Amino acid sequence: MHDPRILVGAETGDDAGVFALHDGLALVQTVDVITPVVDDPYQFGQVAASNALSDIYAMGAVPLTALNLAAFPRDDVPLGALRAILQGAHDKVREAGAVILGGHTLNDPELKFGLSVTGTCDPRAYLSNSGARPGDLLVLTKPIGTGILIGAYRRGWLDEDSTHLLVRNMAALNDIAGRTAVSRGARAATDITGFGLAGHACELASRSAVAIRMWFEAIPMYHAALSFIERGTETIITSENQRHVAGSIRVAGDISATEEMLLYDPQTSGGLLVSLAPDEARVYVEELQSAGVEDAAIVGEVVEAGEPYLDVTRS
Repeated sequence: MHDPRILVGAETGDDAGVFALHDGLALVQTVDVITPVVDDPYQFGQVAASNALSDIYAMGAVPLTALNLAAFPRDDVPLGALRAILQGAHDKVREAGAVILGGHTLNDPELKFGLSVTGTCDPRAYLSNSGARPGDLLVLTKPIGTGILIGAYRRGWLDEDSTHLLVRNMAALNDIAGRTAVSRGARAATDITGFGLAGHACELASRSAVAIRMWFEAIPMYHAALSFIERGTETIITSENQRHVAGSIRVAGDISATEEMLLYDPQTSGGLLVSLAPDEARVYVEELQSAGVEDAAIVGEVVEAGEPYLDVTRS
């Protein structure tokens, strides 16, 4: 039996759940855990926190509290590293205007860290992945390619400047993008994470009963990722993501196989993909860029439902 207080539950595949407390207030809850993406434990804590908070922002909500979730191989990693991870997460959560109330640690052979985050929203004004309408434009707020760059970093191929840029972008909050999306009357939103841009775009199209046409050259990306793909950098998840959307995506023939792989690249703490009315989308991008979200760009349009869910072309 469905509880009427559940406004968004697990069945929609949304970024977080939404639970109505009363007419003017709803709770938004999510949890996300990742393995290390950089060697520096403080930076890892920052990225993991931003990654978890992103689900709250994708729903158009404001984070309030968080709980740490740490799987820690105590015999292999110094305790000081755990302290640094927790400090990085604490500082990032504080930057978001929220607080950490506690958490849980367990001994585990593989280091993992994340957060369970609770936020609030107006139960009449939250975002979901099911409201996109034909005629809308789609805005992406961060570049894609983090999975490839993380792989290159692990191989020692990523230079210092590129590493700094990657960490900075992954640690950057999606707070401005989420807050501004609500103020601009966004119809739908999702954050781009493990399923890659193609997977999350197909999910948004499916849930909204529409199709999406995306323009490859408009997509913000780390262009160095293309050269790393050609050198053999690829995650295990990339191929899984490609198989997951097989039959739901059509890629134009003039887009190379290397370029296509970038669409399936799993993202860590990626940007928001937001569907807005055309005039609002243009203002949204302008406002984000003025506020320092420099990579925000209009990357496609929503069209009437049909096959495939996602059509990627060059404009």
